[in-house]
Amino acid sequence: MLIAVWAMAAALQCAPAWPADAASAPAGGATRGCDACPEMVSIPGGEFVMGSPAGERDRDDDELPQRQVRVKPFALGKTEVTVAQWRQFTLASGYLTEAERNLYEPGCFTWEPQRPEWAWRAGRSWPDPGWGQKDDEPVVCISWSDAQAYVRWLDQRSGVKGWRLPTEAEWEYAARAGSTTRWPWGDDADLLCEHSNGTDRTKGPNSRTWSDARVCRDGHWYTAPVGRYRPNAWGLHDMLGNVWEWVQDCYLPYTGAPNDGSAHETKGCKGRVVRGGAWDDHIDVLRSAERFWLGAGNRNNNIGLRVARTLPP
Repeated sequence: MLIAVWAMAAALQCAPAWPADAASAPAGGATRGCDACPEMVSIPGGEFVMGSPAGERDRDDDELPQRQVRVKPFALGKTEVTVAQWRQFTLASGYLTEAERNLYEPGCFTWEPQRPEWAWRAGRSWPDPGWGQKDDEPVVCISWSDAQAYVRWLDQRSGVKGWRLPTEAEWEYAARAGSTTRWPWGDDADLLCEHSNGTDRTKGPNSRTWSDARVCRDGHWYTAPVGRYRPNAWGLHDMLGNVWEWVQDCYLPYTGAPNDGSAHETKGCKGRVVRGGAWDDHIDVLRSAERFWLGAGNRNNNIGLRVARTLPP
């Protein structure tokens, strides 16, 4: 699992294409707002119990207390934002990530096969995170602040409004997809490699192996192409594993958190929440209830993003 580290213009030519009845569309139906927009899934509103239940293996104290949350309909990315989608954003806007600007610390916080320890490394950023990524893999070395720049760009340039990061409650609600078990598909650990990319028996660079490998092979050591594994019941891919995903919320206790699905934020935010786990995480981390935090300026080569959108009433 990650070790907590602190953080120290051309317009899109695309026409709005969001269906008018998106708020009532069934979960799993994907659509785009424009040619460059991520493919989105309409998530139905409803209530769920957030947090881990008593008896769940590997539960952490920050997943308590469980609470009932009501979530409004919204849209969520079918997959994590890809390298190709991020490149399109940077080419159109001229935006440089905090890693490229060496803000707070040099480059990106990376694990690399030739230097197998986590460290800040100058020259590392989303185009070169320490291994060769393909266009359809999830972009990494993205900070929370970078993610905010991306959703603002989508909101301003796509012709459809409401782009943002999901709230933590929305993220868990969508990840669970109606389930109450450890994972969206149930409690069967044997199915992990069919549904997620984490530490497993796939050999890595220089024939490296994971010391905490799952007893299966998911076929990828680093990031996998998005959508490679089986989706959850609502048609969302890689909600667990592949890369951690930024959400809007500050890292705060559940006590006192809003019960309407909105973000839990405060002045003097200690850090921002990431969800879902990544390619270098074990099954104890790849759970629907697992939460972690980093500073808003932190960027690692196992952190990316998934976008949300507020639907019209």
